Amino acid sequence: MSRINAALCITELAVGGAEKAFAELATGLDPVRFAPVVYVLRGEKYHSGNPSFLPKLREKGIPVFFLDVDGPCSFARGTARLARLLKEQRADVFLSFMFHANLLGRLAARRAGVRRVFSGIRVADREHRLHILADRLTSRLVDRYLCVSRSTADFLARAEKIPAEKIAVIPNGVSPDAPPRAADLPDPFADSGTKQILFVGRLAWQKGLDWLLSLADRWLASPEADGWSFTIIGEGPQKKKLEKIVARLAPDTARRIAFLGWRPDAAALLPRAGLFLFPSRYEGMPNVLLEAAAAGLPILSSRCDGAEEILGETAPPQTFAFGDGEEFLAKFKSLISSDEKRAALGAANRARVRKEFSVDQMIARYEAELLFETSF
Repeated sequence: MSRINAALCITELAVGGAEKAFAELATGLDPVRFAPVVYVLRGEKYHSGNPSFLPKLREKGIPVFFLDVDGPCSFARGTARLARLLKEQRADVFLSFMFHANLLGRLAARRAGVRRVFSGIRVADREHRLHILADRLTSRLVDRYLCVSRSTADFLARAEKIPAEKIAVIPNGVSPDAPPRAADLPDPFADSGTKQILFVGRLAWQKGLDWLLSLADRWLASPEADGWSFTIIGEGPQKKKLEKIVARLAPDTARRIAFLGWRPDAAALLPRAGLFLFPSRYEGMPNVLLEAAAAGLPILSSRCDGAEEILGETAPPQTFAFGDGEEFLAKFKSLISSDEKRAALGAANRARVRKEFSVDQMIARYEAELLFETSF
């Protein structure tokens, strides 16, 4: 059997959950059956100045092409260029991740005559109505939607009227091995004298930190949280707004909140925390929750898309309705005041993720979809 020429397309390769899953897939496909080529909408110059998964792809010898799409004016040019590249590759299957890559990619793949077109749906995007409309209007160009969680698939079917037979669910996967902490970076928790509550993620409206921090005088300053600090790892457009919210808190609360910025060793720092907070408004299947669970952390998350699927039977004590301050406060106090409860939930989280959500399982599921939908 000849190898399948697989075209994999994504908006960018900057560090993030979708980008990490994409890089794991591209480098993990069976080289006996697949010949992958990666196409990236944003330009190479953007990636040279920002942390990204580009080195991981190049280390594995995966060809990477940059389309230099940086806005609406370059959309048509990028579509035409991608169509030419797909013809040159003789792509058999096309798989894209993230909205802009999905939209541009399906147009280019059909123009190039690619036999099977897959769109990876990474988030139940309730924020951008125009995205939903654009996806619905071009859905006829897609053979199969590969959703990252059951709740994302349900949203796709409901919001965009996609037939169930065109949808499959492939959850993210994480490695069971904890990454080493970068030796050349300072230890942010050394001699802190406090136990750590941790958030890791992009500082954007979607993640809900503005709501969580506005309530910090109630939860972080509660008697149950005495001796604990809240550390936020990440960068994003809401950082200044979040810092202003913290500045308006009571001084004793504010001094227990730290913004560390982006850390390349964030995953290695997870086991150092005692509780992971994740108040997101919406998601797909948050990779950082999988990593926190794999690290054996107890979690307190909003019931965003994918969270309950990750946590399984232990979801009730570890989830709350976004915006419900009373439910959040009650569950936070319940977790923070019991070492035994946190330890039991952390152990259950680790066992579930290692059994159900490995990288190898994720890659195998994608391979099965690509092989099943392609006749050779």
